[in-house]
Order: sequence, then structure tokens, then C-alpha cells
Amino acid sequence: MRAVVTGANGFVAGHLIDHLLEQGDTVLALTRTNHCKLALSAQLTTGVWDITQPASTGIIQQVREFNPDVVYHLAAISVRSSCGETTPSDTALQVNVEGTRHVANCCTQLPNVPRLVFTSSVYVYGSSFEQLTCVKEADPVAPDNGYGISKLMAEEVLEQFQPELPYIIARSFQHTGPGQTGSLLIPEWIDKLHTEASPLEVYNLNTWIDYSDARDVAQAYRVLALEGTPGELFNVGSGQAIRSGEIFNKLQSLLNTSKSAIESNPGESYLPIADITKIKSETSWRPQRLVDETLKDIIQSLSDES
Repeated sequence: MRAVVTGANGFVAGHLIDHLLEQGDTVLALTRTNHCKLALSAQLTTGVWDITQPASTGIIQQVREFNPDVVYHLAAISVRSSCGETTPSDTALQVNVEGTRHVANCCTQLPNVPRLVFTSSVYVYGSSFEQLTCVKEADPVAPDNGYGISKLMAEEVLEQFQPELPYIIARSFQHTGPGQTGSLLIPEWIDKLHTEASPLEVYNLNTWIDYSDARDVAQAYRVLALEGTPGELFNVGSGQAIRSGEIFNKLQSLLNTSKSAIESNPGESYLPIADITKIKSETSWRPQRLVDETLKDIIQSLSDES
């Protein structure tokens, strides 16, 4: 396949592009600036597009000449502090909502309209439940933060392009993997376990989460491009709940540490868990990697970088 990837410098986009190239696909990687983290190959070319602006004549020409079969739209602002607590920030609206409109518009201007795989979020269902809850695609949506609201608004933008644009929505649940850095739970805990003395301050050890390996998520996107029904949405997750404290203990075991922890926000917390019946029944995709393998690979990748 010939694939365009927006947000190509992102964490999951890197895994997606690796997977696409491994499958023999040809890729046009679009980034917001001229700085591209990707290693170029014969199958990979790059372009620059700030999606807060409509596609320029030059971008449309580049994409038209590339003639994609599929566009994977991953470009987004996902940091909660940048997206707004209860309503979307201007940045979230510009990137996540209007950016999606601009990408969809670009697709419909091509002689051969490609399939669009849009990466939405678990947070359209809300960010907190009173008990362990598996959510299905048909369940009510109730986003309660700026990021989730902006992603739902982007889904609604795509509906305006039916039936001209064959889009598929992937509602991705939490995911992690090699290469993930920053203040997110797992890389932050690995850093604390490496560098800080006991007891460690952690946010919460009793949060139930659906954690996937980003490499599995990337593979799901390609399978959806090939096998998903246009106009449909699919949960992409592990379908399993794991307690954050169990992740903490697994990391301690892998790092051979035995440090105690103090919670800054104790109590039970429940994030939505993916019901993945639909993607498993309608496509060939299955989650492949267990949490232990993912954590081991993250630790190894951080060790290789240091």
C-alpha cells in the first residue's frame, strides 16, 4: 500500500511507520516542521504540513503525486494541560478538530480518494467510572476533558464528509512501548525507580487501566485500513484491566528494586476498559504482546538510549 502518515514524529506514528515499512508499504511521512526524527529509506519520503492550516497547493500536489491508498491521521495535541481541563483549549480546537477537517478536505481533493484511518481516543467515553467497566463502541459518549471533547468533535467533523470520504475511526485506549518518554506513568516510574530514594511519591497505585503495546496498536491501524468497514468505529485496546500497582510491582521486579511508595492521590480509580469484540469479529487483528514483554522492552529501550 501507499500510505500517508500525519504527525509522523509522534510516538505511535514511529511504530506505525516501522510496521508499514516492514510490510513493504511506501510511506509519505508528514511532520509539522522540517525536523523529522525518522531515518529515511527508499520506501519513505517526508513532507511538511502544519495541519492547523488548510493544505497548501504544494502539499496537495505532493500528496496527489504520491497517490496514497490510505491516510493515517495521527497528528494531534494529546497533553491534557495543553488541551484544557473541562473544555477544549484553542490549541486543541485548532489541531485536533480543524486539523482533522483540513486533512479530510485534502483527501477529498485527490483524484483517487484514499481511505482515512483517524485515531480517536478512549477519552470520548469519559475518564473515570465508579467501577470496572468495559465499554463498547455503541455505548454513550461522555468526554469530560478538553482532549476527549476535541476528539469527539473531530469524529463529528468526519461524519460531514460521508459518503465521499471512506473513513474509519480507531478509538485507542492507553498504550505504551519502547520509545515512550516524558511524564507518562510508565517512563516516569522507571525513572523514579532508577534515580530516587525510597519511598517514592506516585500518584495512585489503585487505578485500573487498559494498557496496550503501541506496536500492537500500530498493527491494528494497518489492519483497519485493509479490513475495516468505512464509516465504522472500532475500539483498539487490550481488552484487559490491569491495576497500576501491579505495573509498579512488575517494574520493580524487572529492575531488581524493592522501594516503597507513597500515593499523592490514594483511592480506587477506574478508567474505561475496551470491549474489543467488534475489531476481533470484523478483522483479523488480535493483541499480541503481554504487559511483561512490553515493560521489559521499554526498560531495554531506555537503557539503550542512556
